[in-house]
Amino acid sequence: MRHRLMVVAVVGLWLVMMATLVRRWLLEVKPQSVPGTYRSVLTKERRNYQTRMGVWLQRGEGLERVGYTETVFFYSDDGRSTVTNVTRVEGSGGGVLGRLSAFELTTTVVVDGWQRLERLIVQLSSKLLRARCSGRVVDGVLRLHTLVGNEESDYEVALPPGGMVSNGLSPLLALPPLRVGARWTVTVVDPFTFQPYPVELEVLRREPIEWEGATWDTHVVAIRMGLLEAQAWVSRDGEVLKEQSLFGRLTLIKERTIEEPADVPR
Repeated sequence: MRHRLMVVAVVGLWLVMMATLVRRWLLEVKPQSVPGTYRSVLTKERRNYQTRMGVWLQRGEGLERVGYTETVFFYSDDGRSTVTNVTRVEGSGGGVLGRLSAFELTTTVVVDGWQRLERLIVQLSSKLLRARCSGRVVDGVLRLHTLVGNEESDYEVALPPGGMVSNGLSPLLALPPLRVGARWTVTVVDPFTFQPYPVELEVLRREPIEWEGATWDTHVVAIRMGLLEAQAWVSRDGEVLKEQSLFGRLTLIKERTIEEPADVPR
């Protein structure tokens, strides 16, 4: 009898401890803190604000600024949010290569009041090519229709609840505070082929970097798509300070907007 009571006591203590740990995990890791969802990005602080990054091209031992990418988060009274990204890159050099490397990429995403993707439009404009991709989520499936030149295609992508879709130049719009070891997946639309691909992200480590004349404590995030791999350096507030693009020798570096203070990155 005593033995049974001891077993019951031990099991009961174990259950109490597990319940405490689970409750603590639920309190510390809130749903809006899980990266890779619109809920984690569209916080109250980001309802109406903009962020901009310069686009830099590797030339020899240095970098040359060749454009910018700017994202605006707008919250409407009906609960929907619209996220618009405009990326402009100037041509590098002359001839066909120069004309091909100059482009404007615009991505508009509409998120419903439950912070789920509703629809999107991606448009690419250059001197050599015009392309458009439109999509709408129906029953958890993102249905895409693309027009590249004169060729039309249709794709379907199964999205997890709240799953994000981004353009391929920068799969990271903004992030919640991160922790080492976190992993998630984001669907990106390749800006050159307009096909959707899954991109895997993983927080590798913490690392200080120099930005705006000061040293910042950041999380290093690995960005992987097939054989391509890049990295991003993210501040404690979830702002991407620096990012290596998956496509080409491009580096994105955060630039302050007029509304941002000069002492801390947002």
